[in-house]
Amino acid sequence: MSKADESLDLCSVITFAEMSGISVEEAIGWVDNGTIPSLKLADFRMVNLARLREDLLKGKTAFKEGDYSHV
Repeated sequence: MSKADESLDLCSVITFAEMSGISVEEAIGWVDNGTIPSLKLADFRMVNLARLREDLLKGKTAFKEGDYSHV
């Protein structure tokens, strides 16, 4: 992975919503119900773009509530 790609491993929920063209409320809902991978960094919930990208490259095409509730 290049240095440029490493900077895209995590992002805020707000940034994810903006990049994805969805509302912040919808992105928060996806994080809260485990539809997209996230992790807590200090006091902030971050979207785990590295995990999302890895799953997409493996062929994942559908994201359902609870897919990432175990992480």
